Amino acid sequence: MNQLVNENSLNNIQKQPSVIDISKKARQKLRSREYVEARQLFALGLEREPENPYLLSGMGDACREVGDFTEAENCYSTLLGVDKNNLFALRGLGDICKKLNRHQEAIQLWDRYLVLRPQDKFVMTRIADSCKILLKFERAEQVYRQILQSDSCDRFALTGLADLQHRLGKDEKAIETYERILKFDENELHILTIVGKLCWRISDFERAEGYFHRALQVEPNNPYALYGLGNCYRWYRQYDKAIETWQKILQHSEGNQALYTRMGDAYCHLGQLKEAENSYQKSLEFGQELFATAGLVCLCSERQDLEGAAHFFWLLFSADANASNQIEILVKRFVHSGLRESMLELFRYLLSVGGENRAVLDEIDTRLKRFT
Repeated sequence: MNQLVNENSLNNIQKQPSVIDISKKARQKLRSREYVEARQLFALGLEREPENPYLLSGMGDACREVGDFTEAENCYSTLLGVDKNNLFALRGLGDICKKLNRHQEAIQLWDRYLVLRPQDKFVMTRIADSCKILLKFERAEQVYRQILQSDSCDRFALTGLADLQHRLGKDEKAIETYERILKFDENELHILTIVGKLCWRISDFERAEGYFHRALQVEPNNPYALYGLGNCYRWYRQYDKAIETWQKILQHSEGNQALYTRMGDAYCHLGQLKEAENSYQKSLEFGQELFATAGLVCLCSERQDLEGAAHFFWLLFSADANASNQIEILVKRFVHSGLRESMLELFRYLLSVGGENRAVLDEIDTRLKRFT
C-alpha cells in the first residue's frame, strides 16, 4: 500500500511542468501580449523559485505592460538584490522610473546598464529624452549625437535632437535636422508641418508655404497645414486666399481663437467689415483677446459707434492694467488702418465720459496731446 502511494506521488510530481517549461510558456504569452496569462504563469513559477531571474524579469515586464508599476518595481528591485548587474532589471526599472516621472533615478539605472552594454542606442535615447525633461540640455544633445555617430539615420535620435534644437530656439539647426528625417520619410506629416512653422518663424515664407503644401498633399484637410498656409497668404496680402484657406479648417472643426482673430484682420483689409466683426466676436467667445478687442474698437469707431467703441476699449484693460502697452497697440491699429481721425474722436469721447482708471485716462490725454 505504501509503495502504491509513493508511486502515485512520484507520478504527480513528474506530471507537473518544470520551472523552465513554465518560464518558456510565460515568455511566449508575453510576446503575444497575453499579459494576464503571462502573469499567472510567472507567478506560478515564482511560487517554486522566488529568486529565479528569468521569472522575475518576465513578471516585471508583464506588470509594466499592464500599468502595474508597483509590482513591476518590486520584481525588478528583487532581481537587482540577487544580481545587481542584471541588464533586464536595470533597463526595466529605469523604464518604470521614467513612467513615474522619476527621471533622475531612471538615468542612474540606465547609466549602470550602459556600463555593461555601451552601444545600446535605445537606452541611450531614453537617457537623452529624460535629460531633456530635466533641462539637462547639454548632456541630452551629447547623447543624441553619440547615437548619430554610429547610425546617422537613427530616427529617434534625429527626432529627439531636432525637438531639442526647436525647444532651444535654434530654428535653423532644427530645420536641418528635421530635413534629414524627411530624406528617408518625405511624407511624415507631423514633421512637414513643424518645419513649415519653423520656416515661418525665421521669415522664410516661401519655404514655409512649400512645406505646408507638401503636408496638404499627404492630408488635404490637415488644420495645422491649412492654418500655416493661410498665414503665408496673409503675409503676401492675398487676404481672400487666406480666408478661403482658413474656411476649410472650419468645415471640419470649430476653429480656435487665433484663427478667428486673423480672419477678422483679413476681412478688415478687404473692407468686409460685417464679416470682420463676426470673426472678432467669435474670437472673444473663447475668452479675452487683445487683438480681436482692438479690432472691434476700430470697427465701432469707424462707424461712429462711440459707445460701442468705448465698451470694447475698456475691455482691453480688464485683464491687463498696462495702459501704455495696450494703448500703443491700439494706436498702431488705428493708424495702420487709416483711422487717425476716428481714433482722436474716440479719445476725446473717452475723456469726456471719464472713468475710474486714472492711469488709462492720463495715457489717453497724453496721446491726444501728442497727435494734436
